[in-house]
Amino acid sequence: MYTLPRDTDISKLTSEQIHKIINYGVNLQKRFKKLEDYYLGVHDVLSRIKNSGLSNNKIVVNHPKYIVDTNVGYLLGNPVEYQTDDNYDIEPLKDAYKKQTINDLDVEIARDCGIFGLQYEYVYANEDSEPRSTEIDNKQIVLVRDDTTEHKKLFAVIWRDVYSGDEEKKDKLLYQEVVLVDKEKRLTYQIKNSQMKLLEEEQHVFGDVPVIEYRNNPDFLGDFEPVISLVDAYNLLQSDRVNDKEQLVDAILVVQEMDFDENDIESLLEHRVIAGVPNGADVKYLIKNLNEADTDVLRQTIENDIHKISMVPNMSDENFIGNSSGVAIRYKLLAFEQNIKNKERYFEKGLMERFKMYNHYLMVKSNMQEVPIEEVDAIFKRNLPSNDFEISQMINNLSGFVDKETLIAQLSFVKDAKEIVELAEKEESESVATSENNYSEIPDSNENNRVIS
Repeated sequence: MYTLPRDTDISKLTSEQIHKIINYGVNLQKRFKKLEDYYLGVHDVLSRIKNSGLSNNKIVVNHPKYIVDTNVGYLLGNPVEYQTDDNYDIEPLKDAYKKQTINDLDVEIARDCGIFGLQYEYVYANEDSEPRSTEIDNKQIVLVRDDTTEHKKLFAVIWRDVYSGDEEKKDKLLYQEVVLVDKEKRLTYQIKNSQMKLLEEEQHVFGDVPVIEYRNNPDFLGDFEPVISLVDAYNLLQSDRVNDKEQLVDAILVVQEMDFDENDIESLLEHRVIAGVPNGADVKYLIKNLNEADTDVLRQTIENDIHKISMVPNMSDENFIGNSSGVAIRYKLLAFEQNIKNKERYFEKGLMERFKMYNHYLMVKSNMQEVPIEEVDAIFKRNLPSNDFEISQMINNLSGFVDKETLIAQLSFVKDAKEIVELAEKEESESVATSENNYSEIPDSNENNRVIS
C-alpha cells in the first residue's frame, strides 16, 4: 500500500514524486508477470534443461487456469442482481449497466482478481456523457491512499510507456503518459527526462476517486498462488513419466560373452533379430524398473493436495459421480463454498463502490434520486445444478414469513425477481377482475321466481 498525507494535492506533485509512485508499481510487476504466465500455461518446467542425449519432455498440466476459471464460473456464472425496496428507483442505474454489459466486465475483473490477487476498475464518462467502466492493467496503476487509520483513497496514478516507432530504435523510451485522478479532477501529463508537460485537465462528478480496487482476499493472494510449488511438482512428475517411457524404448542393449561388431548392429537395427547366440552368452536391455502404481499414487497425492489447498474441488472426482441432491452437493463443496463466500464479500465491496459512483453521477446528470448503499443488496447466485422442485417446496414453506421477491429470487430460471413478482400480482388482479365481471353478469334467480298472488 502506498500512502501519502491526506492533504496532498495532485496538481502540486513533482515528477520525482510521481516517479517514486510509479517505481512502487514497477516493483510489483515481476510477481504479476509470473502469475499471468502460470495462468496462461507458461510454467517453470518449460525452461527445464537436461544433459544432451536424455529425454526432456516438458509437460504442463494447467491447474492454475482450472482453479481460477472454476472459481469465477461458480461466483459469477449467473449475473449479479441488485435489489432495493420500493422507496428507491434504481432502474436508471441498471439501464446504464445493461448498455455496457457490465456482467462481462464483472467476470473479467473477477478472473484477474483470481490471477493476481487484486484488480482495478476505472469509471469514466463517455462521449455521450454516460457513465462507463473499464479494467485497468494492474501492472500500470497505483492507488494512493492517505496515511490515516482508515487509509481512504487519495488519488490514482495510471501510466503507459511510449516507445519509438522507429524499427531501429523500437526499444527507446520516448516519454511516459501519466494520468492523475482524484475526487474532483483528472490531470494528464507527459513526462520526459523529469520534465512535466500538462496535456489535459478536466473535472468529473463521480464524487470519489473513480478507481475501484477489487481484492481477492485480505492477503491479496491469487487463487493458485499458494499451490505453485505443487503445480511445479506435478508437471515434473508427469514430464519424467513420459521421459522414462521414451528412455525405455531407447534402452541400451547389453551383449555379454559374444562378438558383436558394427555389421551386427546394423543388421539388428534393420531386422530386429539376433541370430547365433552362443551358449553362455547373454543379451539384454539395460533398463530402469518402473513402478507405475507407486508413481500414480504420488501423482494422485499431489493432485489432491493442489485441490485441497486451493479449496477448488476436482469435478471429475468419483465423489461427484451420480445424482445427488442440492444439499448433498453443497456438503461436498463446503470448503469451496466458504472460499467463494470470502471472495464474494470483497468483490461486493467493489460493486458497491461502483454503484455509489454511478448513482452520484446520475444524480448530477439526470436527476436520479440518491440511493443509500445500505439500502442496496447485491444478489450472487451460485452457478450449480439446481433442484428447482426442492426450492419450490422451500418457497411454499416460507410463504408469509419471507417477502415474495426474496423467495422468487432463489429459482435458477428467474433473472429479475422484482419483475416476476410484479407480473404475478398483475395476473392475479386481472384474474380477480375477470371473475368479478363474470359473477355480475349472472341474473338474479329471485327475479325469475316472483310469487303471483
